Amino acid sequence: MKHPYKTFVMKQKYILFFSMIILVAGSSCNRYYYKPNGVNAPLFTDGGQAHLNVAGSIGGNSGDYEGNRYVFDLQGSVSPIKHLGIIANYSTYGYTPDNPDAMNGNVEGKAHLLEFGVGGYYAKGNKFKMVTDCYVGYGTGQIRSDVDMRMKRFFIQPGIGVRSPAFDAVFNLRFINLKYDNFNAKGMSNDYLLQQNLINSSGRRIDNSNYTFVEPSFTVRAGYKFLKVQLQMVFAQEITGVAWHYNPSRYTVGLYFSLEDAIAEAMKGR
Repeated sequence: MKHPYKTFVMKQKYILFFSMIILVAGSSCNRYYYKPNGVNAPLFTDGGQAHLNVAGSIGGNSGDYEGNRYVFDLQGSVSPIKHLGIIANYSTYGYTPDNPDAMNGNVEGKAHLLEFGVGGYYAKGNKFKMVTDCYVGYGTGQIRSDVDMRMKRFFIQPGIGVRSPAFDAVFNLRFINLKYDNFNAKGMSNDYLLQQNLINSSGRRIDNSNYTFVEPSFTVRAGYKFLKVQLQMVFAQEITGVAWHYNPSRYTVGLYFSLEDAIAEAMKGR
């Protein structure tokens, strides 16, 4: 008779595998002025823990335009003492059209973002530990496309999840305040900027306002203790009015490494 815990874990691994196939196949690609980055969800349970996640995805022809796109996330986190967590993220994306069309905005686009955050967490349980946490942070980055500009972001990120030796799952609800500056039209005409909603009829540009997004995310991880495969879905929904084009989702697959579990496993072998 199979152990119920092992049966549960195997079911979750199958779900994770087929979800990865569906998400990678269904990813869209086009040029946009904002895309949510990956959510750093460390699920700390005690002090002295450190985690690293490397994730990304690539895509071919689909979506509004034909072209190729990639996204990449590198995330690190550490809990120096119990209930305190520190996170750091580097994210990037790029889009290269097969048939560039500058008049319609089908142009190459690249962006990157670096951010840091700090927060607190509370964990309860034995093999399956329920974790609640909340992080706040700041990030800055650059967009290079038909126009260039710098972005600044503040975020608050509450979350709730479960962590176990073989399977993790977490839901986060991130709130973003976004601001652009150092706007460079790169010679684009006012008619073009109007067409792309980068300025409005009164001449107000994209960098003259703050924008607020709510970004729910779902993260699942399955594997063996210190090394797990991670699947993450992040969605972005504007709260303030956003006239320009943004991408409302980010799907990634990656590897998640827990240093404290690796050390514990190595100590067992002695």
